[in-house]
Amino acid sequence: MDAQTINQNYDLLALVSSDTKLTHSGHFYIGACPFCGGRDRFSLKVTPEGWRWFCRKCGDDKYHGSIDYVMRRDNLNFKQALESLGGNIQLPPRTQMIAHDPGFIFPDLDWQSNAWRRIDAASDCLASQDGNAGRLYLEQRGISRATVLTYHLGFAQVTKSGRPAIVIPWFDDSGRDGEFITAIKYRFIDDLAKQEKSRRFMMAEGSKPIIFGLHAAAGHDVLILVEGEFNAMTIAQISAAEVMNIDALSFGSQSGSHQDVLRKISQEYKRVIVWADDPEKAKEIRSALKRPADALCSPEIHGTKYDANALLQLGWLTDFLIEAIR
Repeated sequence: MDAQTINQNYDLLALVSSDTKLTHSGHFYIGACPFCGGRDRFSLKVTPEGWRWFCRKCGDDKYHGSIDYVMRRDNLNFKQALESLGGNIQLPPRTQMIAHDPGFIFPDLDWQSNAWRRIDAASDCLASQDGNAGRLYLEQRGISRATVLTYHLGFAQVTKSGRPAIVIPWFDDSGRDGEFITAIKYRFIDDLAKQEKSRRFMMAEGSKPIIFGLHAAAGHDVLILVEGEFNAMTIAQISAAEVMNIDALSFGSQSGSHQDVLRKISQEYKRVIVWADDPEKAKEIRSALKRPADALCSPEIHGTKYDANALLQLGWLTDFLIEAIR
């Protein structure tokens, strides 16, 4: 077998599980890194190209395959690792993977490295005593521990005044051997955020958001496109818990979206639903998809609209989604 075949077919989950304890979380297996420790900085996921592993601290800011893992674990060179897994040294020509949006320029590698350091620090902070406010906020919104891990959520004090915020990374997942961070978004949770809607969010400098939730999409039959990150995470959380066969992505709030990316992604699903409270926004997105798509609006009760996360907090989201995809 050649290197590509081994990386695609080798059961890396079984191998890593013998080295560290992994917890199944959404589409990932997460745990302490076998190489540098930590608590949940190591993640493993299956892709069309096989199992891939990543460490936020020592993983060189990219995903790696089975051969890389054995090279590092057993201190072997490439040929030795390949042979230990039953392969030979004949390598096929490498094909370049094309992003969903070939014209999109990702943040550079220096930005990527710095972003991973921020995400790692924010994750550690959320799990520490300093992250009590962040954990309470997520708990109140019904966000589970598995969802926190799947979406790499964290907590940080940002801006010069040290405003507390949930750290929300955006990833691209376009078929490469790994993922790129395209943006880091801060959701402030202080009194100012409650008083002024315009002061709730901020993007980290240099961010280039595309679509939120790409790295967690599992290729289910139904895709629901929503406006906010918390709504996308909430729907994915319920889908996983109830085995509802739904992927959820966010095209962002009222800002513009990468419609060509949405168009290409939507072609991979049997059914697409656009959930937006603004009818004009929903119409815009549905038109951009250039394929049949259903529209879904938040229910309104006594003049108040309830989005996906609000429905989750009330315990109504599961029934609402069942009715929506019926």
